[in-house]
Amino acid sequence: MNTSGSEHTSVTEALRRSEQRYRNLYDTAPLAFVIWDRECRITDWNKCAERVFGWSREEVLGRNFFEFLIPEGARPQVGAIVKKLLRGELPSRSINENLTKVGETILCEWNNSILYDSEGGVEGVISLALDITDRRRSEAALWQVNRALRMLSECNHALVRAENEEDLLHDICQIIVQEGGYRLAWVGLAMKDEKKTVLPVAQAGYEEGYLESLNITWEDTERGRGPTGTAIRTMKPSIAREILKEPNFAPWRAEATKRGYASSIALPLIANGHALGALNIYAEEAGGFNEEEVELLAQLADDLSFGIVSLRTRVERKRAVEALQRTHDDLERRVAERTAELLRANEKLKEEIQDRKRLEKALAQKERLEILGAIAAEVAHEIRNPLVSIGGFARRLRNKLPDLPESEIILNESQRLESMLSRITNYLKPVEIRPQECSVNKIITGCVELLAPETEQRQVSCRLDLAPELSVVYSDPSVLTQVFINLIRNATETMQRGETLRIKTSESDTDVQIEFKNKAGERKVKQPEALFMPFAEGEHSIGLPLGYRLLKDVGGLLSYTQDQDDMIFTVSLPKTVQSDPEVATGS
Repeated sequence: MNTSGSEHTSVTEALRRSEQRYRNLYDTAPLAFVIWDRECRITDWNKCAERVFGWSREEVLGRNFFEFLIPEGARPQVGAIVKKLLRGELPSRSINENLTKVGETILCEWNNSILYDSEGGVEGVISLALDITDRRRSEAALWQVNRALRMLSECNHALVRAENEEDLLHDICQIIVQEGGYRLAWVGLAMKDEKKTVLPVAQAGYEEGYLESLNITWEDTERGRGPTGTAIRTMKPSIAREILKEPNFAPWRAEATKRGYASSIALPLIANGHALGALNIYAEEAGGFNEEEVELLAQLADDLSFGIVSLRTRVERKRAVEALQRTHDDLERRVAERTAELLRANEKLKEEIQDRKRLEKALAQKERLEILGAIAAEVAHEIRNPLVSIGGFARRLRNKLPDLPESEIILNESQRLESMLSRITNYLKPVEIRPQECSVNKIITGCVELLAPETEQRQVSCRLDLAPELSVVYSDPSVLTQVFINLIRNATETMQRGETLRIKTSESDTDVQIEFKNKAGERKVKQPEALFMPFAEGEHSIGLPLGYRLLKDVGGLLSYTQDQDDMIFTVSLPKTVQSDPEVATGS
């Protein structure tokens, strides 16, 4: 019996020491031990659980943990896990939110072990909890920083690729939303108007009309004290970590929360000591934008400001280059126009000089003709009567003395003098002028057709080169016909068989010209000025002198030139000459 008592005492002591060791381990464990029964009532609670959740063991024993430990939002998740555990199923691990005695929400990782009764039924559960709130916050912070770094890298690529400010701002907002995972990003420029308006110019993300409702200013008023206006005004980042609680966010809170915006940051875009505007970013999570994230986003805003200034500088430089090019082009155009004006003035001056030379020549010829006319009239008057007597006596002398050769000589010379006087008389005979509008081309064509039998008989030809749109002239068509016929006959009478008379019409600003050109050969004129004299020695035709005088009477001019191979008669008729119809004769 004594032996049995000693053995019982030893076993009891061993169990006490084992239980003591278990209790020590249980209370000093780094994990929170929560033991609960089938009704979810706490049956035990170690020291770590007291530290984690804030309640003492005495405060929680016998209480249903759903009442104080599980937040409303996590109860469906935890309830499903409890049901599985009570059915004997063993979820290896779960993570859910829990409440502390002070009302703080923490995040715990739970590992569960089922307690069985003697019959193998579930009588309770041992749950071990590890507070991972700080770890998750660190992980979230690290993830946010990495996200911001990726976003910053992509934004730098966008800055390098940007061609214009509009595309750059749009691309940056897209990257912030897509790579950064933010709810909304937009850029507002600070206007210099009276109300100091903030004008949204680019956005990306879930916006749904939010920007249209903003009506933000950067003035120090109610609608200018939100993050955007404050950032522009102070040129410092402005953060609303809790949009629901931020007092200065009141004017926009309802619209922001309706679209799921929980926190926001406005970063000033600064250049040359002035705020260009602000980059605004909205997140779905409250309490966002930690210190490191803000630092990276501020760097992004600085890079964006640099990009905006660079693009604006590029645009201004391009405008300056284009303005300089336009000035250069305008100067070249003006120089070209002035050069053209000078060339036209020079050509006009040449034409005026040529006209003056023609007028001077015509005046000199007119003066010579007037002198010749006076002389011819005097000669015709003074010589005709004695000449008639001499001719009569010469014929009588020839009849009486037919063998006397001197009488025949006297008679021939008197007849030659009578012919010369006739030519002078015909030249000075008045011609009636009847001016009208007429076509030079049509008159020339008619003259060539009229003289066709003569030219065919002489075996020469006429080739016409008539300007198709030749202006009409105001002249006497009969006079022009007579002049053209005389010129054609004068040319064909000196031409060899097979040669061609080329007749060409053209015009300048003031005159219509008709050119009669044929081969000169050996028939060059030594004294061209004598061609138009009515009694030049050796000439028997009055055609050229008469044509010259007739053209002068209708305001025209007949001239002669010759080159190495050709002899050329040119008729010039003014386009605007309209002779007085009452003037019936030419001098």
